[in-house]
Amino acid sequence: MKILTLTLLGDVTPHNIKQLKRLNQVIFPVSYNDKFYKDVLEVGELAKLGTKMLNHVLNICEKDGTFDNIYLHVQISNESAIDFYQKFGFEIIETKKNYYKRIEPADAHVLQKSLRSPCAPPTGELQKAE
Repeated sequence: MKILTLTLLGDVTPHNIKQLKRLNQVIFPVSYNDKFYKDVLEVGELAKLGTKMLNHVLNICEKDGTFDNIYLHVQISNESAIDFYQKFGFEIIETKKNYYKRIEPADAHVLQKSLRSPCAPPTGELQKAE
């Protein structure tokens, strides 16, 4: 199975770093320290804002052609993140109990986006085995 690391897309500058921090607070159930945001400023082109991140990942996976599904975890109480991902075609397929160790609620939904259409049934007639 391939695992893809997400990086933010778009220029992050000292002028919009607070927006990134707020976005992370809404989307992710963990808090990042100031060093994290200092590091983000230093990576330049690797950091971008908003839905561009997810669109970029989806485009990479589709172009690659070897990904069947994309999975992610979202804290069950993070309705804005769940809505965000559902707009991109992700569906809740499972709930993991006690997924998070240091936050409440500790449970996480597993969301999945299928990248391939279900296989069409074979054409032709079925023959009975005798």
